[in-house]
Amino acid sequence: MGIQFRLGPNDHKPVEDFLSREHTGTAAITLDTKAARHQKDAAASAVEAGLSVYWEPAAERLAAPGYDLEKLPLWAGQPYDIDALSGNLAARAALVGRTIDKHPELSTHITAPHFYVNDERTARLNVDLAERTRIAVGEDKPTRAVITLATTAINRLGINLAAEYASAGIGDIEIRFSPLGGDDEGIRKIRTVFGVLDQFREHGMTVTLGLSGNIGRAALAMGHADAYSVGLGMLEKVNHSQTMSRYRKAPDPEKDQGGGAAAGIYLPALGATVSAKAARQLLSHTDIRTRVGCRIGSCRNSVTGPLDDRRAHYLHSRSNEVAETLRRPAPWRGAMEIDRLAEAIGLRERVNEHYLSEDVRKLSTRTLRSLVDEIEHEQQQAS
Repeated sequence: MGIQFRLGPNDHKPVEDFLSREHTGTAAITLDTKAARHQKDAAASAVEAGLSVYWEPAAERLAAPGYDLEKLPLWAGQPYDIDALSGNLAARAALVGRTIDKHPELSTHITAPHFYVNDERTARLNVDLAERTRIAVGEDKPTRAVITLATTAINRLGINLAAEYASAGIGDIEIRFSPLGGDDEGIRKIRTVFGVLDQFREHGMTVTLGLSGNIGRAALAMGHADAYSVGLGMLEKVNHSQTMSRYRKAPDPEKDQGGGAAAGIYLPALGATVSAKAARQLLSHTDIRTRVGCRIGSCRNSVTGPLDDRRAHYLHSRSNEVAETLRRPAPWRGAMEIDRLAEAIGLRERVNEHYLSEDVRKLSTRTLRSLVDEIEHEQQQAS
């Protein structure tokens, strides 16, 4: 149980250093799709620490035309056609074989190729690919499945996904719901997501809520998931349609294409990953700095620690939170999570009113309030 960190192209050195010193609360790392060959030392540190090492195949990126697709390891000359794959056994076998071959040597699991699930055909295709991968890998390594599931499709699929994956012999699964995450989620969606996670756990699977910040942490605390995954200062929510739309656009030649997206800065007491500008405003003001700052790990020797090394701070603060949660007996974790969320709501309201300038995005509290209400509902149901 714990948190899983998905590495970006430039995250391997901070992750290697972090895992070489501490890792309590961390369960796994996922190597970057294109940069895994540069991340061997981070993978080796994870293996030495007894953690799982996954790799992201990103087949779902290849189901539609886009830019730079040829740079992805599973590219086969043209986008994959879901209808054609569903009816072509040889094409599915070729995709599975390519996926297995491209996995980094230090991977502890083989992640089956997967596509975005918004209908029954794609759902059944993914189950087939996962089972085919498990059979092809044999006993060499465990097979891991990933599902990116449209939240609008949950109740109309006509297939019991949990039962299908269990019948396919899959014991480890990461489920990403799209769209899910951010600060504007309601109780109904959160309850539905938790219910789906429960179905998979009831079949004995190890379940990760993928790319999910506060909702993932609450799912872990309440026993709906065995782990949750995030990036380093990013990838705390999923919106597959927006992601694919972004990749379909040609890069702007007037803009610098290097570096990728900038990681945000995590402020634990707020339960929020914010922009550098917002973090600087908060950590520069003595009224609020000690409430939202960090004094553990590499931040202990700096009053503005999260600003000084945002990746190292993200790793040690996120993993420490999970370790603290898991140290508590399971029946106590719900109350602990309610206390955390209530404090974060109060602090968000305070900083919105007094400490963030008008040109900085204010922090919503809807998701946090929804989580509090859902946890209280579950506690009442259990009593």
